[in-house]
Amino acid sequence: MRDKPTMFRKLMRKAKYEYYKLIRMKGAPSFIARGFSVGIFIEFITLPTFGLAFILLYPMNLLFRSSFSAALIGFVIGKLVLPVFMILNFKLGNTIIGKPLKEHIEHNHGSWKNWIAWMKQNGLAYFTGSAIMGVIVAIGSYFLVYAALQWYRKKKGHRRLGQENS
Repeated sequence: MRDKPTMFRKLMRKAKYEYYKLIRMKGAPSFIARGFSVGIFIEFITLPTFGLAFILLYPMNLLFRSSFSAALIGFVIGKLVLPVFMILNFKLGNTIIGKPLKEHIEHNHGSWKNWIAWMKQNGLAYFTGSAIMGVIVAIGSYFLVYAALQWYRKKKGHRRLGQENS
């Protein structure tokens, strides 16, 4: 009898599925990579704005002339990647804004009202760190997706040539 898939295995399957959807997408690699980068950036700034940044996804795609489908994939992948960056985003924002991380640790075990009050005070620091880190990750993801698309298409082209010569 097979055991049920673990949460980690489900996340990995989802990430792999999204990767294959992205890599097999039609269009210019720069168009797709820009869309993915926009999606990643929007996901980074979504949490501090309580999901309102999702509304920016379509206008940002128009602004950057990028693939909306790739942006949605970037948005989904961003949900898997963002937890890794959360503390770093907050520390970066605190460094720029100047509020200590110690306050967060003190309010971490409080009620929801305390959490909301803390977010009102420190939300700007987290948003600032998330926006800066979002830009950095978006630029990095652009180059990674662009290179992956080039590699996949080159590999696919060599396979076609091998089949035609046979």
